[in-house]
Amino acid sequence: MNRHVALLVWSSTLVVPLFFGAVAEAVRGNAPHLPANGLLFWITLVTSAICIVLSQVAPSRVPPVPAGREATAFIRLVAGWALCEGAAFFPLVAWIVTDDPRLLGVCAVDLVALVLLFPSEARWERVLPPDPLQARR
Repeated sequence: MNRHVALLVWSSTLVVPLFFGAVAEAVRGNAPHLPANGLLFWITLVTSAICIVLSQVAPSRVPPVPAGREATAFIRLVAGWALCEGAAFFPLVAWIVTDDPRLLGVCAVDLVALVLLFPSEARWERVLPPDPLQARR
């Protein structure tokens, strides 16, 4: 596992919700819509906020795995990305069934949070667990 693989996976987590949104736009015109529900919007907004916060906090709590430091870094990064990607899908699905355009804004915020989790060299270094060989010295 290395940062280049992480970059590929991060790219796919960003692109898939965008493709899903494009497909949703193409098919939602043919589907009956529920009335825009303020409660669904607020549930979506709160869920997205919680997932964004967790995407920042939870990855560092993933303990080192036996497969090594790079595998641990990769798992930690994927955990954050998955939270943002899942958060981005929820408002898209709610938008399909309600046609509430505010939900697209919630999705956009979730995608920005995912973009901000780009696996730069600095972020990769931050999520690497301590090197046990250096800790012994």
